[in-house]
Amino acid sequence: MKNLTAAMKSGAFKMYPTPERPIPRPILFGAGALALTALVAIGAGRLTGVGLAQTPEEATLAHRDIALVEHADGSVAVVDAASREPLISIPAGGGAFSVEVLRNLQRNRLRKGAPESGAFRVALKEDGRLVVEDPETPQQVELRAFGERQAKAFAGLLTIEQEDAR
Repeated sequence: MKNLTAAMKSGAFKMYPTPERPIPRPILFGAGALALTALVAIGAGRLTGVGLAQTPEEATLAHRDIALVEHADGSVAVVDAASREPLISIPAGGGAFSVEVLRNLQRNRLRKGAPESGAFRVALKEDGRLVVEDPETPQQVELRAFGERQAKAFAGLLTIEQEDAR
């Protein structure tokens, strides 16, 4: 290993192509074929729907509309969208999973050109999934993907009332 390090430092061993030693053509053709195959597979999947993972459409059992409010002092609050009642308060410089999820959804709204002022929805689906939905965009964050502890941060925000059957 010392010999390899010494050869690299002295310039005797080069790990990048040079005009005298270019990348072999079979490797370049193989990389191009791999990239082309990936692009064709992605295009075929989008056209036909084969191989794409889709979030199932399930009825909502319970939900609460929430909003993220950032204060001038740097603190952040998650509030009920209708009553503006604070549900979670985070001091300046503090971080919380629930706040970061909502910030990511807001950034997605900006990228898609959707209105920033709308509420987000914490929803318990009929199949038991707990999700945060953005009604302004089709994005949905499934909270069990982040673990039980993080899902509990949102589970406490749900209302007990049952939603009307759809």
